[in-house]
Amino acid sequence: MNNNNLIGIALSILCIIHCALPFLAIATSLNSLEIFIENSKIIHIFLFALVFLVYLIVFPKNYIRDRKLLNLIISSLGVLLLFFALFLEGYPETYSTLIGAILLLLAHYRNHISTELTKDIEV
Repeated sequence: MNNNNLIGIALSILCIIHCALPFLAIATSLNSLEIFIENSKIIHIFLFALVFLVYLIVFPKNYIRDRKLLNLIISSLGVLLLFFALFLEGYPETYSTLIGAILLLLAHYRNHISTELTKDIEV
């Protein structure tokens, strides 16, 4: 289960990096980053599908096991913001994606830490 949290953390960081790419491309004038900007809708749909799959695998099971409602709420808000970002354009899309990815990063990190603490107590 903890590996799935690490995958979720990696996907959240990937979303954050993807949102930062347009600003990075402008600041550094790297034309090679344009492919990620031009095809951002396709990339968002692909990333959302991966994130949603990990969300479905990790958070319901963790809630049943640990009964930590806050993690479930934070992660659900993050997924909803990522979903809504699929239908937005411009800055609202970027802000929604960034906030959603940060919320998911936080929720996965909280699950990861909780799992590690539980392992230490059981040993």
